[in-house]
Amino acid sequence: LGGGMTCLAGMLVAASGVPSKIVLTDGNALSVNNVKVSLQRNDLPSETCARVLRWGAQEEGSPPQGKFDVAMCADCLFFDEGRESLLLTLLTVLRPGGTALVVAPSRSGTFHMFASMCRPHFVVAVIEKYDHIVDQYVQKSAMDPYYNENLHFPLLMILKRLGTNN
Repeated sequence: LGGGMTCLAGMLVAASGVPSKIVLTDGNALSVNNVKVSLQRNDLPSETCARVLRWGAQEEGSPPQGKFDVAMCADCLFFDEGRESLLLTLLTVLRPGGTALVVAPSRSGTFHMFASMCRPHFVVAVIEKYDHIVDQYVQKSAMDPYYNENLHFPLLMILKRLGTNN
């Protein structure tokens, strides 16, 4: 949900051949077209497509309800007007028991605001130390005068949708 690094991560997952289908999305049609070019140039073993999806928008071609097992989002929580729309989109696309992975910096607490918004609908886990390679990179980056942990350090939120898959 949301192109950029999320689409790259989705393509890496598709390359593993494990998922049956991957849908890569962005709210910008030009970004989706760029992803489609990348998909055409790569022979991925999993069925993979790209499409426009605007969070919270009710339009033709809206996402199928309760269809997906996993959703991924990256660095999108700092838009005040977008957090509620993202939450509603996650509730729409994920099946009960489905999981969303959200990676974003704290950005003055917006990451934790979103976690609080999700708690009535999801089991929420926030993980700061999830990968030793990221930790090593952050330690090196801390010496850079332009590095700002609030803006640059990626936190991981794992959301498990409440409900049963009946």
